[in-house]
Amino acid sequence: MASRHRFFEAAFSTQTFARHAHEGFAIGAIAEGVGGYLCRGESMVLPVGSLSLMNPEEPHTGHAAAERVRYNMLYASEAAVRAVLGVRSLRGFAEIAPRDRGFRLSQALAGLAACLNSPRMADHRLAVAEAAHAVLAEAFTQYGRAELRRAGNEPAAIRAMLDFIADGVAAGEPLSLPDMAAAVSLNPSYLIRSTIRATGLTPHGHVLRARLGHARRLLLDGTPAVEAAISAGFCDQAHLIRHFRRHYGVTPGALIRH
Repeated sequence: MASRHRFFEAAFSTQTFARHAHEGFAIGAIAEGVGGYLCRGESMVLPVGSLSLMNPEEPHTGHAAAERVRYNMLYASEAAVRAVLGVRSLRGFAEIAPRDRGFRLSQALAGLAACLNSPRMADHRLAVAEAAHAVLAEAFTQYGRAELRRAGNEPAAIRAMLDFIADGVAAGEPLSLPDMAAAVSLNPSYLIRSTIRATGLTPHGHVLRARLGHARRLLLDGTPAVEAAISAGFCDQAHLIRHFRRHYGVTPGALIRH
């Protein structure tokens, strides 16, 4: 992720944090235990299912309010949030520790953590960019009163994106969200949301599907699995096998035998 984003997975039991503030937004969720804050003149207790939503330069302390607390936290500058979501201004968070409705933001943060902890996954940067977008979109639309441009019907742009993906996969090139968005002249956030609306998949989902299709064609043409994996943009044969089984229901070896 860019330097204007930082992500932390933290766990502690005796550590306390003196009064401090962050330059940008701090967006987190309690995953285990109970956290505690002194903020806005109040002593706050944050059990599992609570969010921690801090605005820039908001002074607060922090501590574990139980034997142990574990949380995921994304720090992002206001400029980064506006750039990712494609909005001109932000009003910030009205509540510091709201309940996580449907655990959607907790799940988005966990998804971002999973992406960051899997650096060898295919199109890692693209997956991380989409995961960060999911966190910021959920946080600011649900708790920050942000209004994103409504996902529209963009069949021509999505067809052009799919062609761009196919060409990139065939050429063995890395694919990034900014490049795909620029190729179809759409804001990246709007492209993600419009693609999901139209197809049920994110741009990264379409890239993965294109890479699997390319690997499948190579395998059927007699290319060894390890070569097919690398040519299709996977880190190694094991990554291809895992995604291949998930997508097609069989391993590459089973496909070749039948």
